[in-house]
Amino acid sequence: MPAAPLPTIHEVARLAGVSVATVSKTLNRSGKVSELLQARVNAAARKLGYAPHASARSLRSGATRILGLLVADLANPYFLRLVESIERLSSAAGYSVILCNSAEDPEREERHLAMLLSQRADGVIIIPTRRGWSGRQAALADLPMPGILVDRRIEGLELDSVTTDNVALGRLAAEHLDDLGHRRIAVIMGSPEHQIARHRLDGLRSGLASRGTTLDERLIEKDNFSEAAGHAAAMRLLRHAQRPTAIFATNNHLSLGLLRAIAERGLSIPDDLSVIAVDEPPWAGLVRPGMTIVTQPSEAIAQTTVSTLLSRVSEGRSGVEGEARSIQLQPALVVRGSTAAIRT
Repeated sequence: MPAAPLPTIHEVARLAGVSVATVSKTLNRSGKVSELLQARVNAAARKLGYAPHASARSLRSGATRILGLLVADLANPYFLRLVESIERLSSAAGYSVILCNSAEDPEREERHLAMLLSQRADGVIIIPTRRGWSGRQAALADLPMPGILVDRRIEGLELDSVTTDNVALGRLAAEHLDDLGHRRIAVIMGSPEHQIARHRLDGLRSGLASRGTTLDERLIEKDNFSEAAGHAAAMRLLRHAQRPTAIFATNNHLSLGLLRAIAERGLSIPDDLSVIAVDEPPWAGLVRPGMTIVTQPSEAIAQTTVSTLLSRVSEGRSGVEGEARSIQLQPALVVRGSTAAIRT
């Protein structure tokens, strides 16, 4: 059986006993209508199940009040916090958010972006996948709407961005461990080809160097992207003849793998080994002692992202027209019980 036809604005007007113009002004909140007439129009619309056609409305106004949010990986707890804050702030500003999870798959990211373009989103927020897709840089440079990169930049692309100062993040970890007397410091990280991982390592290395300490390259475990990889890397480090006295894990997945390896080896934190991680993992409250972390300002990043994008939307131009805004926010050190002064 074919579906019943959708009710029209003319049917709402007839049922409410008002003009089509009055229905339009009431439902689109675009003009003065008495409270009595508004009540009649809204009651008629509810009874008929009528809703204004979003596509037609956007063609008339030139705006959809929709923002696209492309997220590299929703399994990342840090990205989940960003998503929650971005959606809340966008909603408060009167925008709906279409959320797309790329799951670190460049092809999915490309498809999601095409969909958002077809939906005529007013702006798009992109946490990009680590790997790009053919033509990604050109596609983002030619966006028909304002766009902004979050957390990760794409080298060579002039687009608005909001990121953490990851060199400063690594330096904070270095200075804290050096203050506690640690010299044999190990690192579990992702690929140095990726800007974030590289910058965090650069910050750690330069922070130690400024204190007269050289980072032992043999204690750097690279190219780790999962909890399992972090666990395997930690096991290798813990088997060293001269075991490191402190380990810096550069993301949530790696820190969880590190903690599992330490438990399996029967070691005690911080008596046998100090541990410092990045961000506040969702399981942090279950760990004793509490984790010392270098945290990214997720709420400030979300606020800056939404306000920057919406200012571009109101200007009616994209981030690549004129000078792109590159905003870096500062991390903070939160000291808890997982780090302690080295025992001599």
